[in-house]
Amino acid sequence: MKLLHQSGLMDMTPKGIVIIGSGSQGRMLQNLFKQYKLGYQFLGFLDDQHQKYEHNGQFFEAPIDYYQELLEDDVHFFLAIGNVEDRMKIASHLKIPTEKYAIIVHPKAYVDPTVELSHGVYVSAHASIMHDVTIGEHTSIQSGAVVEYESRLNSFVNISPRATLCGNVQIADQVFIGAGATIIQGLTVAEKSIVGAGAAVIRDVPENHLALGVPAKNNMRLRSPNLYVTSRMDLGAQLEK
Repeated sequence: MKLLHQSGLMDMTPKGIVIIGSGSQGRMLQNLFKQYKLGYQFLGFLDDQHQKYEHNGQFFEAPIDYYQELLEDDVHFFLAIGNVEDRMKIASHLKIPTEKYAIIVHPKAYVDPTVELSHGVYVSAHASIMHDVTIGEHTSIQSGAVVEYESRLNSFVNISPRATLCGNVQIADQVFIGAGATIIQGLTVAEKSIVGAGAAVIRDVPENHLALGVPAKNNMRLRSPNLYVTSRMDLGAQLEK
């Protein structure tokens, strides 16, 4: 596995890590650090549901802006924010240097040695990432997903469980690929688009479009980007006619 930037994964000395977001994804990562030696020592959570800094004897909880107190320390951070749009907004708000974001790869994932991972990437259990794939910052590859050869995923992308990118697939920024979706070789999914769960994509998906079905149709333009991730609003009201 090649890294676009060096991280604690390449250092035998454990680095302190702070998780931004104490929801289900953050708690899952906390348990992951307890179960496996990933080169990081879990220090605490940053989340605005916490009004002040508190330490329970094992880890701390504090508001997000407390990160400024940690920048001078040898500490890494990770954005455990499932919502793509919120993840991007928080990352742009925080003044955390790129190299301080951790790369987290589950021990039960397969990542080919030629893969390039950027900071803030998470690769979950049983995911497979094949040769010459490049993955951009703050992108999440979920359980059982497959990213085949020479694909390129940009930043703030979500690849849901058991989705398959069949090779040389180009995924733009802020794209959400639903669970079990398949994208055939050589296609492009443009910025802020969504591929629905179980879809079979056989043609390029334009920017800010929703692709659904088998085979997927992508003639529906979203009024609100990342609809599935940001809300449960009525789908029909969010599609441009």
